[in-house]
Amino acid sequence: TLLAVIGVQAVLFFKHGLSIAGETQIVWHLAAWALFLVWPFAVRRQTRSHALPWITAAAAGVLEFLFLYPLARQTWPNMAPGIIPALCALPALAALLCIYRDRLTTPDVRLSQLAWFGGVALLFITLIIPIQWERQWLTLGWALEGAALCWLFRRVPHEGLRLTGAALLFTAFVRLAFNADVLTYYPRVLPLWNWQLYTCGIAIAAHLAAVRFLAPPRDRIKDFPVRSVIQAQAGVLLFVLLNVEIADFFTPSGSPYIAMQFAGSFAHAMTLTISWSLYALGLIAWGLWKRARGARWAGVGLMGVSLLKLFLFDLADIGSLYRIAVMIIVALIALAASFLYQRFAVRIVQVTE
Repeated sequence: TLLAVIGVQAVLFFKHGLSIAGETQIVWHLAAWALFLVWPFAVRRQTRSHALPWITAAAAGVLEFLFLYPLARQTWPNMAPGIIPALCALPALAALLCIYRDRLTTPDVRLSQLAWFGGVALLFITLIIPIQWERQWLTLGWALEGAALCWLFRRVPHEGLRLTGAALLFTAFVRLAFNADVLTYYPRVLPLWNWQLYTCGIAIAAHLAAVRFLAPPRDRIKDFPVRSVIQAQAGVLLFVLLNVEIADFFTPSGSPYIAMQFAGSFAHAMTLTISWSLYALGLIAWGLWKRARGARWAGVGLMGVSLLKLFLFDLADIGSLYRIAVMIIVALIALAASFLYQRFAVRIVQVTE
């Protein structure tokens, strides 16, 4: 059945090269989708003990969407883009409702049915807002779908849901944290109120939601701490967003894009150092509160980097008065971190032991 889906898609893809109207191509794709969606229901007595026909039916919707979305945008350019995934979610939701009411399917096949159709329905639902805004919709779709799959895993304990959700969140994280071209995708509008705040903010919220959904005992895939990794990704994205917003604030008003500089004006350099120190203090406090050793050590490391940046770079070319003021501010933050660590870290270690 899966090969049949691929074959049908190949034929329809070949038809795109012919002079066929967009409405006709859309009808062909909808007919192919309906064929593979309805077939396992039509022969339900034979497919109740086999998962592959149901997986194929669910996956066919995703494959058809890849063709239907550009065709619909080309055929009806004035239509709101978010309507397309909203309409595509309806067949998956209808199939999910029928599957939920069927109690005769074998348990393992039923689990696969709920996981696949639920995941596909959530995929289309989470794409509605990013596609409607048309800003970083693919990255945000990955992040929101990853969080949605982690939520679904709480109700449908199919291991593929958690694994796929974690992979999608990691993909969105890599794209936002290690892709410098993100800064030049869209021009600046207002300082601090930019598309980076919109994109990273939603991605961070998706990561934190996934952390909540994967509370113990759902926090590990075998011995791999997937929940801790997702939480660390959220922390890195928040740190990246902090630096981007500071850079945006100090970028000259005439510049169309954000200029990432770590050795600019005195005010820029000091804002970075103080912000890093405060973020490090927040990591230490969070690590002590949640008894997260990784967060504590990350905070200590970032505090050390902030102090090195202060003494080796920031204080080289400023006057004595500013030097004293900055040193006092950073010293107070470091003293607060030291007090928290001395006050609570030893107690936490003793309780753990």
